[in-house]
Amino acid sequence: MRGKHHQRTRNQARSTRAGYTLIEVMMAVAIMTVGSVGILSLHQATTNGNRGAREMSTATDLVRLYLERSRRDALLWTAAGNVTNTELLVNVPTSTAVTGDWFIPAPTIGDSHFDYAGRDTATVADMYFCTNLRASWIIGQEAIRVDTRVWWHRTASNTNRVAFNCASNPTAITAELAAAAPRIRSVAGSTVVRWQGLD
Repeated sequence: MRGKHHQRTRNQARSTRAGYTLIEVMMAVAIMTVGSVGILSLHQATTNGNRGAREMSTATDLVRLYLERSRRDALLWTAAGNVTNTELLVNVPTSTAVTGDWFIPAPTIGDSHFDYAGRDTATVADMYFCTNLRASWIIGQEAIRVDTRVWWHRTASNTNRVAFNCASNPTAITAELAAAAPRIRSVAGSTVVRWQGLD
């Protein structure tokens, strides 16, 4: 009998040393979970940073595009003070003492709304970047300062898109950009165009 008891004790001792305890397994799982959450958080932050950089780059390119469109539009301006032949500059105030208001351009070539890739689009569901212009006289009525603003939603949430879309009043966009925590982002640029007299 003593031999059986001794053998059972030896088998029990061997079985307790042969594997991991439940606490050891739970600790290992907890450590792996914390590490995985850290890696996933880093991945999320990197993805958001990349998206933000892409949006900023695309918006900057669109500002440059509209500055070029404004310069091209100035080629149609052939008499000092008379911008009626132009598409984008026609919204300049009649008085040289007044700074122009932001407006939504309506060019015949291209559009003032762009999709996520920066392509012109007239489809409301595809509109991601929106453009506003402001034109003001400088140097009498011989030169116009054109300010271009491209804006988009800070997040892709539908609540922001309901509040602001490309047809939103530019004054509301200006107020939102001045808010303490704006729901939209923007990039702006300026250029000066002069009338092209015909020789």
